[in-house]
Parts: sequence; structure tokens; C-alpha cells
Amino acid sequence: MNKRVIGIVLFFALAAGSQYLFRHGGWNFYERLDVSFPVIFLIAVFCLGGSVTLAAMISWVAVGRQGRKSSLTGRMPRTAPLMMLVLPVVVGAFGYANDFGMNKHLAGVVMGGLIALYALFEEIAWRGYLNDALADWTLPIRSIVIGAMWFVWHFWFLDDGATLREMLILAGILVALSALFITIVEETRSWLSVAAFHAVGNIAFFAGSFSVPDKTRWMMAGTAFVILLVMHHTWKRRIAA
Repeated sequence: MNKRVIGIVLFFALAAGSQYLFRHGGWNFYERLDVSFPVIFLIAVFCLGGSVTLAAMISWVAVGRQGRKSSLTGRMPRTAPLMMLVLPVVVGAFGYANDFGMNKHLAGVVMGGLIALYALFEEIAWRGYLNDALADWTLPIRSIVIGAMWFVWHFWFLDDGATLREMLILAGILVALSALFITIVEETRSWLSVAAFHAVGNIAFFAGSFSVPDKTRWMMAGTAFVILLVMHHTWKRRIAA
């Protein structure tokens, strides 16, 4: 069997297995741990997001680079780290009203930072490791395959009350997002840059634990998205000059 295929199978077995264990294997972070919400969220970030990065790293070590061409900063050694700071700064500016006794602006920085870190862990795996491993395939095929694997990895279909219609919509969203994120990482070769955009999507649509009114979340996400677009296109103009 091709080494690249072995690496992908190993990666997904480890990623999906650990995700299933944490999401549906009996460890409910929010009920079993008697600690403050930021600490619970930090644990969830490392267990859920970190486990998929660890799976990618194990595959790299066990099988080799498998076409690896992306990295943390890629072609954006200065801009990419700044892009990762956008969400914490924006959420901190809006503020995160909370019941754990933290100043709302400081809490916004913390929560925005954790959401960005979670996105980075995912992007190292999906648009980093897996996209590089499938680089010989066309963009539409990669988008569908990575989006489908990304969807299965979330295990939303095992949630109580999940419907086929909802699952098809979510799968479609993840395929579309995968196409967008692959396009970004193909230009930048940077996990940080694509993670910054991913984190904005988490704030806007998927951060169920991020308990702020929808209107406020969308304002946060919209503000951060515009800033990131400006930074991305400014970088593109500079390298084209």
C-alpha cells in the first residue's frame, strides 16, 4: 500500500478515535469538571483540537512528510502571526460578559484566543497535513474529501435530535469552507493565516459554547473578517510588487 495512503488512514483513525472518545466516549467536560468555564474551555481546546494535530504529527513521524509544503507561517512570516491576533483583539474590544468574575474585555481576549488556538489545531491537520497529502488531487475533489472527513470527525450525527437535513446542510457547509480554506492555504502556505479565518467562522456559526447574543457574535465575526481580508490582500499586493 502507498505510504501516503497508510499515513492518511493512520491519521484519520487516530483523529476520529480520539474525537469520539472525548465527544461521545463518556467524558463530558462541562458536567464532570468542577472548575471555571475558561479552564474547561482550555481543556476542551487541547483535547478536541489538539488531538487532531497530534494525529497529524504522529502520521508525519511514522510515514514521512507525505508531500508536506505548508508550515506555521509559510510565505507570511510577519503577517500570519498578526492575523492570529485579530480575533482576540476584536473579541476583547467588544467584551465577553461572563459569570466567572473576569473583566469582560480581558475575558474577550482569553476566549477569542482560545477559539483561535482551537482553529489552529484543526488547520494544522485538515488544510495542513491532509491537504498537502492530497496535493495531487484537484481542488474540488480535495474539498469534498477533506470536507467529508472533517464532517465525520465532528460526529454531529450522533448528537441527540440530529436530523438528516441538518447533517446534509452541515456537511455542505464544511465542504464549502474546506474549498475556501484550501484556497487560502494554497496562496499563503501558512497554517496561522487560514486558522485566523477559520476562527472567525467558529465565532459566527459554530461556537455554541460562546454564549453571547447572535447579533454581537456576528458583529465580532464581521469586524474580524474585514480586518483579515485587508491584511491578506495587502500581503498579496506586497509580494506581487
